[in-house]
Amino acid sequence: MRTTLQTPRLILRPFVPADAPEAHAWFADPEVMRFTPTGPDRDLDQTVRRLARFIDHQGAHGFSRWILLNRATGQPLGDAGLMHLPEYGWIDFGYRLAHHAWGRGLATEAASAWRRLAFDEFHLDSLTAFAHPGNSASLRILARLGFLEQRRAPVLGMDSIIFLLRNPNPRSI
Repeated sequence: MRTTLQTPRLILRPFVPADAPEAHAWFADPEVMRFTPTGPDRDLDQTVRRLARFIDHQGAHGFSRWILLNRATGQPLGDAGLMHLPEYGWIDFGYRLAHHAWGRGLATEAASAWRRLAFDEFHLDSLTAFAHPGNSASLRILARLGFLEQRRAPVLGMDSIIFLLRNPNPRSI
Protein backbone atom coordinates (compact mmCIF):
# COMPACT_ATOMS: atom_id res chain seq x y z
CA MET A 1 0.00 0.00 0.00
CA ARG A 2 1.35 3.40 -1.00
CA THR A 3 2.26 5.68 1.90
CA THR A 4 3.68 8.69 0.05
CA LEU A 5 3.17 10.46 -3.21
CA GLN A 6 5.53 13.02 -4.72
CA THR A 7 4.98 15.70 -7.32
CA PRO A 8 7.51 18.25 -8.56
CA ARG A 9 6.78 20.56 -5.60
CA LEU A 10 4.92 18.43 -3.06
CA ILE A 11 5.15 15.41 -0.83
CA LEU A 12 1.79 13.91 0.10
CA ARG A 13 1.51 11.41 2.93
CA PRO A 14 -1.10 10.18 5.40
CA PHE A 15 -1.65 12.34 8.46
CA VAL A 16 -0.14 11.33 11.79
CA PRO A 17 -1.30 12.69 15.16
CA ALA A 18 1.78 14.93 15.45
CA ASP A 19 0.53 16.91 12.41
CA ALA A 20 -2.36 18.39 14.41
CA PRO A 21 -0.77 21.66 15.59
CA GLU A 22 0.38 22.67 12.12
CA ALA A 23 -2.79 21.41 10.40
CA HIS A 24 -4.87 23.39 12.87
CA ALA A 25 -3.55 26.55 11.21
CA TRP A 26 -5.64 25.93 8.07
CA PHE A 27 -8.47 23.89 9.62
CA ALA A 28 -9.17 26.80 12.02
CA ASP A 29 -8.85 29.54 9.37
CA PRO A 30 -12.35 30.89 8.56
CA GLU A 31 -11.25 31.99 5.08
CA VAL A 32 -9.79 28.58 4.19
CA MET A 33 -12.80 26.75 5.63
CA ARG A 34 -15.59 29.05 4.41
CA PHE A 35 -16.66 26.59 1.70
CA THR A 36 -16.35 23.53 3.95
CA PRO A 37 -19.68 22.27 5.35
CA THR A 38 -18.29 21.84 8.87
CA GLY A 39 -16.72 25.29 8.95
CA PRO A 40 -13.49 26.07 10.78
CA ASP A 41 -12.28 23.99 13.71
CA ARG A 42 -12.98 25.80 16.99
CA ASP A 43 -9.92 24.49 18.81
CA LEU A 44 -6.96 22.16 18.53
CA ASP A 45 -8.97 19.27 20.01
CA GLN A 46 -11.38 19.45 17.08
CA THR A 47 -8.44 19.24 14.65
CA VAL A 48 -7.05 16.27 16.61
CA ARG A 49 -10.42 14.51 16.22
CA ARG A 50 -10.53 15.38 12.49
CA LEU A 51 -7.07 13.88 11.94
CA ALA A 52 -8.05 10.78 13.95
CA ARG A 53 -10.98 10.27 11.53
CA PHE A 54 -8.59 10.62 8.57
CA ILE A 55 -6.15 8.14 10.14
CA ASP A 56 -8.97 5.64 10.84
CA HIS A 57 -10.27 6.08 7.30
CA GLN A 58 -6.77 5.43 5.93
CA GLY A 59 -6.62 2.17 7.86
CA ALA A 60 -10.06 1.06 6.70
CA HIS A 61 -9.83 2.06 3.02
CA GLY A 62 -6.15 2.50 2.14
CA PHE A 63 -6.75 6.16 1.30
CA SER A 64 -7.91 9.30 3.04
CA ARG A 65 -7.12 12.98 3.16
CA TRP A 66 -3.33 13.31 3.26
CA ILE A 67 -1.17 16.20 4.35
CA LEU A 68 0.59 18.23 1.63
CA LEU A 69 4.17 19.21 2.36
CA ASN A 70 6.44 21.57 0.47
CA ARG A 71 8.96 19.19 -1.10
CA ALA A 72 11.87 21.61 -0.66
CA THR A 73 11.20 22.76 2.91
CA GLY A 74 8.85 20.19 4.47
CA GLN A 75 6.43 23.00 5.40
CA PRO A 76 2.80 21.80 5.67
CA LEU A 77 0.64 23.44 3.02
CA GLY A 78 -2.78 21.77 3.24
CA ASP A 79 -4.51 18.48 2.60
CA ALA A 80 -5.92 16.52 -0.31
CA GLY A 81 -7.24 13.07 -1.02
CA LEU A 82 -10.22 10.77 -1.03
CA MET A 83 -12.91 10.00 1.52
CA HIS A 84 -15.60 7.35 1.30
CA LEU A 85 -18.95 9.03 2.00
CA PRO A 86 -21.30 6.08 2.59
CA GLU A 87 -24.29 8.35 3.20
CA TYR A 88 -23.98 9.50 -0.43
CA GLY A 89 -22.58 6.31 -1.93
CA TRP A 90 -19.48 7.86 -3.43
CA ILE A 91 -15.75 8.46 -3.03
CA ASP A 92 -15.29 12.17 -2.40
CA PHE A 93 -12.32 13.89 -4.03
CA GLY A 94 -11.11 17.01 -2.27
CA TYR A 95 -8.26 19.39 -1.54
CA ARG A 96 -7.64 22.39 0.68
CA LEU A 97 -4.65 24.70 1.00
CA ALA A 98 -3.49 27.00 3.76
CA HIS A 99 -4.06 30.60 2.75
CA HIS A 100 -0.32 31.31 2.33
CA ALA A 101 -0.15 28.58 -0.36
CA TRP A 102 -2.99 29.91 -2.55
CA GLY A 103 -2.47 31.06 -6.12
CA ARG A 104 0.57 28.96 -7.05
CA GLY A 105 -1.09 25.95 -8.72
CA LEU A 106 -0.39 23.66 -5.75
CA ALA A 107 -4.02 22.55 -5.37
CA THR A 108 -4.10 21.54 -9.03
CA GLU A 109 -0.78 19.72 -8.64
CA ALA A 110 -2.00 17.78 -5.59
CA ALA A 111 -5.41 17.07 -7.13
CA SER A 112 -3.83 15.80 -10.36
CA ALA A 113 -1.63 13.43 -8.38
CA TRP A 114 -4.64 12.09 -6.45
CA ARG A 115 -6.64 11.67 -9.67
CA ARG A 116 -3.87 9.47 -11.10
CA LEU A 117 -3.55 7.50 -7.86
CA ALA A 118 -7.32 6.95 -7.62
CA PHE A 119 -7.56 5.55 -11.13
CA ASP A 120 -4.17 3.92 -11.71
CA GLU A 121 -3.53 2.34 -8.29
CA PHE A 122 -6.89 2.14 -6.53
CA HIS A 123 -8.68 1.34 -9.81
CA LEU A 124 -11.74 3.36 -8.84
CA ASP A 125 -14.44 3.59 -11.51
CA SER A 126 -15.18 7.22 -10.78
CA LEU A 127 -14.62 10.12 -8.42
CA THR A 128 -17.18 12.56 -7.13
CA ALA A 129 -16.42 16.05 -5.91
CA PHE A 130 -18.61 18.78 -4.59
CA ALA A 131 -18.01 22.49 -4.31
CA HIS A 132 -19.97 25.48 -3.15
CA PRO A 133 -21.15 27.51 -6.18
CA GLY A 134 -19.18 30.50 -4.88
CA ASN A 135 -15.87 28.64 -4.68
CA SER A 136 -14.57 29.77 -8.06
CA ALA A 137 -11.02 28.51 -7.47
CA SER A 138 -12.21 24.97 -6.75
CA LEU A 139 -14.63 25.05 -9.68
CA ARG A 140 -11.76 25.98 -12.03
CA ILE A 141 -9.57 23.15 -10.71
CA LEU A 142 -12.33 20.57 -11.13
CA ALA A 143 -12.99 21.74 -14.70
CA ARG A 144 -9.25 21.63 -15.48
CA LEU A 145 -9.11 18.03 -14.23
CA GLY A 146 -12.04 16.97 -16.43
CA PHE A 147 -14.81 16.71 -13.81
CA LEU A 148 -18.27 17.25 -15.24
CA GLU A 149 -21.12 18.94 -13.41
CA GLN A 150 -23.87 16.43 -12.57
CA ARG A 151 -26.35 18.39 -10.49
CA ARG A 152 -26.86 20.93 -7.76
CA ALA A 153 -27.94 19.69 -4.35
CA PRO A 154 -27.09 20.11 -0.68
CA VAL A 155 -24.13 18.00 0.49
CA LEU A 156 -23.53 17.76 4.23
CA GLY A 157 -25.92 20.69 4.59
CA MET A 158 -24.11 23.00 2.13
CA ASP A 159 -25.47 24.20 -1.22
CA SER A 160 -23.21 22.39 -3.68
CA ILE A 161 -22.46 21.62 -7.27
CA ILE A 162 -21.75 17.89 -7.57
CA PHE A 163 -19.19 16.77 -10.14
CA LEU A 164 -18.23 13.37 -11.54
CA LEU A 165 -15.09 12.12 -13.22
CA ARG A 166 -15.10 8.64 -14.70
CA ASN A 167 -11.95 6.53 -14.95
CA PRO A 168 -10.85 6.82 -18.60
CA ASN A 169 -9.34 3.31 -18.44
CA PRO A 170 -11.63 1.24 -16.23
CA ARG A 171 -10.33 -2.17 -15.26
CA SER A 172 -12.38 -5.01 -16.61
CA ILE A 173 -13.00 -7.88 -14.22
